[in-house]
Amino acid sequence: MKKLISIVIPAWNEEEGLDELKKRLQKVLNNLDEYLFEVIIVENGSWDNSYQKLLEIHEEDNRFKIVQLSRNFECDGGITAGLKYAKGDAAVIMNADLQDPPEMIPEFIEKWEQGYEIVYGVIKKRIGVPIVRKILSSMFYQMIYSLTKGEIQKNVTDFRLMDKKVYTVINNMPEHNRFLRGMISWSGFKRIGIPFIRDSRYKEGGDAKSNNIFQRSKNLVGAAINAIFTFSDFPLKLIMGVGILTSLFSFLLTIYFLGGYIIYGTVSAGYVKGHTSLMLVILFLFGVLFIFLGVIGEYISKIYEEVKQRPLYIVKNKIGV
Repeated sequence: MKKLISIVIPAWNEEEGLDELKKRLQKVLNNLDEYLFEVIIVENGSWDNSYQKLLEIHEEDNRFKIVQLSRNFECDGGITAGLKYAKGDAAVIMNADLQDPPEMIPEFIEKWEQGYEIVYGVIKKRIGVPIVRKILSSMFYQMIYSLTKGEIQKNVTDFRLMDKKVYTVINNMPEHNRFLRGMISWSGFKRIGIPFIRDSRYKEGGDAKSNNIFQRSKNLVGAAINAIFTFSDFPLKLIMGVGILTSLFSFLLTIYFLGGYIIYGTVSAGYVKGHTSLMLVILFLFGVLFIFLGVIGEYISKIYEEVKQRPLYIVKNKIGV
């Protein structure tokens, strides 16, 4: 009996690139006739004609199935929705903009057949990416690698294959603040990475939402913040560390001022009486305090989102699933 492979693709405003995505996927899938395939494309609240284009693709090839969400639930929300409807013995996650090359799917499957339960893509080079974006990406991966003590490898993307037992575990995780790369890494299982060159977005499918360097940088920073506060308690530990250092600094400053008073009979040596030192210390401590309140507030906001227990996504239409 042939094994079924599910391919889950979140798509947001990808109307112009969907035909090319279909073409390249069909070429790959038709060459793997020893497997069955289903392609679940999650239409993630697009405002262009992506859904109508997907209906046309489904009519032409019923292996392409559609899950339309009521609004945009971000990339991880779209992937989560697709995985819930996946029925395959393994599931492949990839982007609709063709930055993740479909031609790597056979390599993923080959490694899976060798016994690896998670096969992920590792970026060795990025094409068509501004230098600012490259720097931010490098900082993001280095930070996540450090904060998770190497649990999330550098330059690892969402582009990957997971055995059914793996994505079943992910589907059963109830948390709402989802950082899928971290959740998948946390789950364990036997894994291997395959290096690949990450291409630029398919040109005819590019639009302002992705070509705007400021928007992409903002999205990257948002992903970094979510990853940090979802998968690391380092900021909370940092608060304690800075608190100890601040207390130590205040203690040393007190000794300094006291010594100046004893020796010189003034608040400190060489200083005219005034409020400068006092104000600097107060401003410094208040700055640290508000930073701490911001960190604690971020964790509280995550708890608030979990407590509300709202659905991770809302399905508007289903075609073929």
